[in-house]
Amino acid sequence: MQLIMHSYTFRSYSLREAFVNAKRFGWDGIELQPCHFDSGKLDVELPAAVELGREYGVAIRCVDSGGDFINDDSRVVEKEVARMERDIEACARCGVVLINGGVGRLAVDTTDYGKNGSALAKDVHYERAANAMKHLGALAAKSGITIVFEIHMNMLTDTINSTSRLLDLIGLDNVRANPDCGNMYATSTAEKDPEELERLRGRIGYYHFKNCRADRGAYDFSVRLADGHIDVYKWLEKIAGMGYDGPMCVEYCGAGDPRVAAEADLAYMRRSLEWIRAAG
Repeated sequence: MQLIMHSYTFRSYSLREAFVNAKRFGWDGIELQPCHFDSGKLDVELPAAVELGREYGVAIRCVDSGGDFINDDSRVVEKEVARMERDIEACARCGVVLINGGVGRLAVDTTDYGKNGSALAKDVHYERAANAMKHLGALAAKSGITIVFEIHMNMLTDTINSTSRLLDLIGLDNVRANPDCGNMYATSTAEKDPEELERLRGRIGYYHFKNCRADRGAYDFSVRLADGHIDVYKWLEKIAGMGYDGPMCVEYCGAGDPRVAAEADLAYMRRSLEWIRAAG
C-alpha cells in the first residue's frame, strides 16, 4: 500500500522542498497539486516535475486535474474537456496513472459548505458531468489511467451519496471515488459514519486523509491526523476491512511548519495500519 504526501502540504514552499521532505520522512511518493504547477500548462510542466522527483527518488503518483463540466455555457465545458484531454495525455507520457479531480463547483454560501455542491445540483448537472467523464474516462483507460473524484466541499461530489450517483451514471471501472473524511466532516450534508463507505465498495480508487477541529461553526485544519475531532483510525479500519489496498494520501491543510505534520502523519498512518493488520 502506497502512502503518498500531498504537495499542497508544502504549498508555501517550492516543489523541490516538497520532494526533499517526502524523501526525508520516507513517503512513497507525492500527489502533485496546482500550487506547484500552472494548471493550464501541465503538458509542459509535468515532465520537469517528474525529473525533479527522480533527483530525490520520489515519484509523482497522482496529479490533480479536473474541470468545470457542469457549466451552463457549453463553450466553457468544451474548453475544460479539451484541457483535461491534454492533461491525460501528459500523464500518459510521464507514466502517471492516477488523476485526482472534480467535475465542477456549485456555491452560493461560503460560510456553510452544506448549502453548496450537491445541495444545489439538478439532474442536468449530473448529466453534463457524466457525459464529459464517459469520454475522458474512456480516453484515460487507453493508457491505464484511473480518474478519481475527490469528495470535496462545494463540489458536485461533496458527499458519498452524490459521488455514488455520478459513478452510477458514468459506469466506467477506471473512474472511481476518492473519499476524504476531513472534507466530509466540514460539510454538514456529508456522511460522518465510516460504514457509509459501503456505498462505494469496489469503486474507491484513492483515499485522502486530513483531520480538522470544529469550533463554533468554523473548521480548523491546523491539526495533525491524530489530533483533530475525526477518529481517523475508524476510517482506516473500515477501508481495510473492505479490502482496499490502493494508494492513500495525507494532505495537511493547516498553518505552521508543514514538516512537523508531514513527519508525524506518516508515522501515525504506518502505526495505525500495523495495528489494523495485526488485529486481523
